[in-house]
Amino acid sequence: MEVQFDETSLEQKFKEAENILLNSENITLVEYEDFNYESFDKYNQELLKMISQKPIVYCIWTGPSQKELQYKYIGHVGKKYSRQRLRNHLTKKHERTGAQLKNTIKALSEKYVVGISFIRTEPHYMRKALEDWLIDNNSKNLDWNISGRRKMKNT
Repeated sequence: MEVQFDETSLEQKFKEAENILLNSENITLVEYEDFNYESFDKYNQELLKMISQKPIVYCIWTGPSQKELQYKYIGHVGKKYSRQRLRNHLTKKHERTGAQLKNTIKALSEKYVVGISFIRTEPHYMRKALEDWLIDNNSKNLDWNISGRRKMKNT
């Protein structure tokens, strides 16, 4: 038995999501005091409110300036944990998570700017499929994504 999905319409929606998520105009800058990751909560309550209780696919960006931001990581999270998941990447994480806090701290130590873009996914269960598709199609630029990356061929 086989179930076929309409690949053309799915990819059209995924491409629409990609155009929003990877558009630098949709980045919210993460604010830190003196590039100190521990100051995140003090300056980013509005960002946390924007994503709170929403199923999202998100992208972390870094760069030497706001105009030079490059996307580094794509992830997804359900509405119940959206605030905590972003905090895990940007300020504080539990030892057992796969969060990108070490990479964020490294970027901040180099005086890099950090930003986030995100899209709400409806229905919520499409976020994992969208994340997989985005990582597969953009893996050459996603330095922080380890799992799900397309294997690069030696040329």
